[in-house]
Amino acid sequence: MSSKTSPRGKAHGFSALSTSFGVALTLGLLGALVAMALIIRDLRSDWMSAVSVEVVLERGWDGDVQKMEAEWTALPQVTQAQFFSADSASAELERELGEPFMDFLGAAPLPAVLELKLDADWLSSTGVAGLSELALGWESLPDVARVDFPKRVLERLESGFSNWTLPLSVVVFLLVALVVAQILNVVRLSVFGRRYLIRSMELVGAPPNRIRRPFIGEAMGYGAVGAFLAYAILVALLAWLKPFLSVLSSWGMSELALVLGAQLLMGLLITGLSARWAVGRYLGASLDKLL
Repeated sequence: MSSKTSPRGKAHGFSALSTSFGVALTLGLLGALVAMALIIRDLRSDWMSAVSVEVVLERGWDGDVQKMEAEWTALPQVTQAQFFSADSASAELERELGEPFMDFLGAAPLPAVLELKLDADWLSSTGVAGLSELALGWESLPDVARVDFPKRVLERLESGFSNWTLPLSVVVFLLVALVVAQILNVVRLSVFGRRYLIRSMELVGAPPNRIRRPFIGEAMGYGAVGAFLAYAILVALLAWLKPFLSVLSSWGMSELALVLGAQLLMGLLITGLSARWAVGRYLGASLDKLL
């Protein structure tokens, strides 16, 4: 004997599906905010790591190149040190200018240079002020004539991030509030369709906690399903953006796990609290409030 799904069961199934998709859309916005924050962080770190510092040596310096490179690389702020002799530095400048000035000068006009790559995390935390102070100390070392780095570029980069921090924080706060309000509304509508069931359970003597428990568990299930759906959509979007954003090529499980964790945590937390609040509205409610 074949059994048919009742209209009430179909309606509940449709409600569950629509609730899951509604939660997924709002959690997708939250995941996009987390991913954007991580992308901005990685872009800033990528730009900082591209900064090079030139330690100009005194003219006539003639020491152990490997020893010098090893000593500078051992510094906690330095990730790489590469030596360029006076001849190679002048030859490089000649290639850039396209003028064979070394033929009539007869000697290399540029001094030997040690090019340094700095630790991006250190540079991000200390900024231009920390680098300027460090460069001042390096200039007092023997055999060092001066220390050059793109100070104005770094100051503009630093001020640009500072100027955008407050407006972006306000936008993120408003969008998160929108996410919470939207999920709250979706769960409230889901509970609204079964308000008579809540009242009936209360009339037969079921305690409030026992009434709330299945609704909260169901809503958190919607939150989990919605979080995984939103995560799948966001991963597909990031895969599409990967050719345009080089920082995404360095992403691994830690970044993706952080996005999924944020979506899952917020999905479970907001749906659970929303269901508890929505059910509580109909506990002890009068008939005119249920209509």
